[in-house]
Amino acid sequence: MATSAARKSTPKARARVQGVQVDALILGAGPSGLSACIKLKEQGITDTLILDRASRIGGTWALNDYPGLRCDVPSELYSLGFAPNPNWSRTYAPQAEIRQYLEDVAHRFGIVDRIRLDTEVTDARWDDAAQRWNITTAAGERYSAKVFVAAPGFIGEAKMPSFPGQEKFRGTLFHSGKWNHDHDLSGERVAVIGSGASAIQFLPAIQPKVKQLISLQRTPSWVLPKPDFAMPKAVSTLFARAPAVQKLVRETALLGLEPSLPLFLRERALRAATHPIGLFNIRRSISDPEMRAKLTPDHTLGCKRPMFSNEWYAALAKPNVKVVFQGLQRITETGVVAEDGTEFEVDTIIFGTGYAVAEPAIYRVIKGTGGRSLSEVWQGRPRAYQGLAIHGFPNMFMMLGPNSHSVQGSVMWTAEQQAIYVAKAVKSVLSAGLQRFEVRRVVQDDFNARIEKRLARMPIRPDICQSYYLDAAGRNQFVWPEFGMVIKRRLHTFEMKDYDVR
Repeated sequence: MATSAARKSTPKARARVQGVQVDALILGAGPSGLSACIKLKEQGITDTLILDRASRIGGTWALNDYPGLRCDVPSELYSLGFAPNPNWSRTYAPQAEIRQYLEDVAHRFGIVDRIRLDTEVTDARWDDAAQRWNITTAAGERYSAKVFVAAPGFIGEAKMPSFPGQEKFRGTLFHSGKWNHDHDLSGERVAVIGSGASAIQFLPAIQPKVKQLISLQRTPSWVLPKPDFAMPKAVSTLFARAPAVQKLVRETALLGLEPSLPLFLRERALRAATHPIGLFNIRRSISDPEMRAKLTPDHTLGCKRPMFSNEWYAALAKPNVKVVFQGLQRITETGVVAEDGTEFEVDTIIFGTGYAVAEPAIYRVIKGTGGRSLSEVWQGRPRAYQGLAIHGFPNMFMMLGPNSHSVQGSVMWTAEQQAIYVAKAVKSVLSAGLQRFEVRRVVQDDFNARIEKRLARMPIRPDICQSYYLDAAGRNQFVWPEFGMVIKRRLHTFEMKDYDVR
């Protein structure tokens, strides 16, 4: 706990003078970090802080704001069960609305004063002598915590590529994850590199205003249609007046998604059930047979991230759009050169090349026992217990960690269940007066051995496609392949016997 003198000053001032001491420090003010702080508060643990490098609450929804950005999960499921929102404007909410929702959640549950924005963590290391985590920020502020909860999210660090000649380009160049809102694309010739989840949203949004759009896409992905429409006023009114009805709708929808897991464990059945829908989405917008064939993926849906859009293929068919089914070879002073040597003169280059999911910078920042970072311990092969606890990193949880994502739910759902586990664990540890707890190696290994039998049956394998779901060994590091009800039950129970404690 902080000293009485420190309590009289602001947290920022305390950090500069002597370091802030708290029971739990959370990295990240997105859905996971907010959920953890709220659930800790429900357990009576209020000596907490959240640090986030963004200038606004919302995690990835604060860092990303490119045109056309919206959720690809229905709004009712992309929300926290303990914080229902009856006022979604659409069935698939846009970015600004989701970000505002998360900020409203922070205010609703009274944790805004626990959040420090514009605070980038540059070092977080376990002090075995003090049995605490020491955290340092880019501004030189120091924090000390009994428990460290890393909740940085997995889509936050834009993966900016480097191509030959890139530094010589005379035009404007930026990544979609760091959108240049000061640059007007109207009447310009624009090259879009990539065709992933970001590109399928921002390309249709900018297509009407640009003069010419060159879309370089090496590998097509499955893009399915989605029932996106304005939320009827009557539904919003009903949900506002009868929260129990909204909860029932949400729980029914989650339960209805449970049968999707067996489908993902049977590749032939998955192809039969989903590929016709993807082909329909292509055919309804693309009339050219050759282009249809090139846009049709050859891998099983689900190996790469399934995507949803009603505008993607229609935008590619517009007269001012040229699709180049190749990767980018190099960049010149005035344009881009495809792999076959064809050059296209452009004014702006936008990279839709995704995020550093496999090896984000935070893996090098967090250091456990012996000063070894997550990167050094994992060596490109992330492993954890229930997507949260990591052997070698005492008194720490990583939310949305390895193999934490269910097939049926959403990131919000996962964050909520994990936050319940974290809060119960921290409450148990503090109540017992324990100084140190670390998941047992055998427990972590047994968990991974069990789920790997199911992972082997899923279409997320290197023999089917390349995907950010796969780690350096070609193992699916993303999915927890069990029913949502099973995951929920496991995360709602904290077993002290799973941990070595002092």
